Amino acid sequence: MPQPQHPSKFKRRIETLLKYVFVFLLLAHLGGLALYFFRGYQDVYRIRTVPNGHRNYSVPAGQSLTRLLKDLHQKDLAPQPLYVRLALWRHDPDILIKRGAYALPEKASTWDIIQLLGSGRVELSKLTIPEGLDLWETAKLLGRSPWGDEQTFLQLLLDPTPIRTLDAKATNLEGYLYPETYFFAKDATPQEIVNTIINHFREETKTLRTHLDGSGFTIREWVTMASLIEKETAVPDERARIAGVFANRTRRGMLLQCDPTIIYSLKLDNRYRGKIYKSDIRYDHPYNTYVYKGLPPGPIASPGHASLAATLAPEKHKYLYFVAKPDGTHSFNRSLREHNRDVARYRRR
Repeated sequence: MPQPQHPSKFKRRIETLLKYVFVFLLLAHLGGLALYFFRGYQDVYRIRTVPNGHRNYSVPAGQSLTRLLKDLHQKDLAPQPLYVRLALWRHDPDILIKRGAYALPEKASTWDIIQLLGSGRVELSKLTIPEGLDLWETAKLLGRSPWGDEQTFLQLLLDPTPIRTLDAKATNLEGYLYPETYFFAKDATPQEIVNTIINHFREETKTLRTHLDGSGFTIREWVTMASLIEKETAVPDERARIAGVFANRTRRGMLLQCDPTIIYSLKLDNRYRGKIYKSDIRYDHPYNTYVYKGLPPGPIASPGHASLAATLAPEKHKYLYFVAKPDGTHSFNRSLREHNRDVARYRRR
């Protein structure tokens, strides 16, 4: 007869079997867990559709990576933050997310989105400042932009601090708001916008300013004269000629009689009524060049590059007068008699 197995040997076999079962279950569990992590990791690179409501994405200043990843996950733009951090740890551990407003593509992976937010390629909006605007008109233009209201910008334009190192006598930023087409991030602040415009004036006029010493102008006088020229004509070929007229009148001690200075005088006192009336011509104000000789105390608008250049290179001629013609150009004359004749002719038209 076969002998019964010893109880201790039977017990050892049961224990061995249980160990194998435990190892099998552990491996199966670890395999499932590994598969779970692998799928989460792969999800970082899965192309997904970005909903229209999330296409414009803003990263505020100082936002942590933890908060960003949580927000992306909540918007269904990313898997659990753990998987994104794993991908970053492996492929781009030093990435820095930059603040700003971004335009996300219609289709993108989480990895694509993270890389975009780290690139700093923020969505930009265009702003064009035309030549010849005064600071009130510029504030109104900026106030229609997405970056701030008119009153906020006006207060900034009335503060001369950003230009004081160039023009110590500046009382505001008039004349230095360089006309140009700019591109700003959607989250730019009004102060950043104004500083950019002023710095652009510094850069774009750097070469012209090297000729100031031989011109007899201070920087303030130069910009002031250029602003008169800018306001008098929009015809490129006439700028140097009008600069020559003002130079001739200055040498003879004549009043400049620049109509836009009447308007500016009235604006400063909040008395402008939309056009110049006969009673306004002799309005007693330091900016009115029909009353006071020489240049006004400061610029009356922001001149463009062409007017700034023309001021430094006035055309040499003997003209002392000019009057606007119906087509926007001007008639130039040497004598008051000829000038009055043209004034009467064009007014009849």
